[in-house]
Amino acid sequence: MNAYRYCIAASVSDKALTAILDNGGRGAYRDDHPWLMADELLRAARDQGAVLPLILASGSPLELVHWAAIREIDVEEFHKGSWETRCHFDALHPVSPIFTALDSLMLKPGDDALRREQLEGVRPWRHALDERHIRPYAICETPAFIDMVLREKGSESGE
Repeated sequence: MNAYRYCIAASVSDKALTAILDNGGRGAYRDDHPWLMADELLRAARDQGAVLPLILASGSPLELVHWAAIREIDVEEFHKGSWETRCHFDALHPVSPIFTALDSLMLKPGDDALRREQLEGVRPWRHALDERHIRPYAICETPAFIDMVLREKGSESGE
C-alpha cells in the first residue's frame, strides 16, 4: 500500500497522546471543527488505493511525534455552527527523531500553483508547517519516510 501524496497534521495534548498509547496506539482524534476537506482527501486517497496519513504533533514546543493511517473521518453537524469530527486511525508509528521538527513538513501548495507546476513546469514555492498553521489541522505533503514504511509493511505481508 502507498501513502497518498498529502497528509493531515494535527496537534494533540500530551495527556491525550498518553491515553492513545496506553490503549494500544489505535484510536480516534476528536475535534469541534468540521474536517470537511480532510474527509474529501480521504475519499481521494481511497479512490487511488492509497492511505491518507495522520501525523500528530505534541509537546511544548510542538514536535511531530507519531503518525498513523486514517481509517475513517466522521463529521457531524449537531446544530448550526456546532460540529464534531472524529478521525479514526490505525496503530501509531513513532516519527524518526530526524523528522520531528514541525518544519519537516511542507504545507500543500494551492491548487493553482500545483496546476501551473503540472502545465508549465514551474515549481511552486513551498512553505514549512509551523504552530500557526497546524490548528485545527494542516494539509501537508506526505513525507517520503511514511511511504517507505508502508511499502516495507506491504512487502512483509506479501502485498
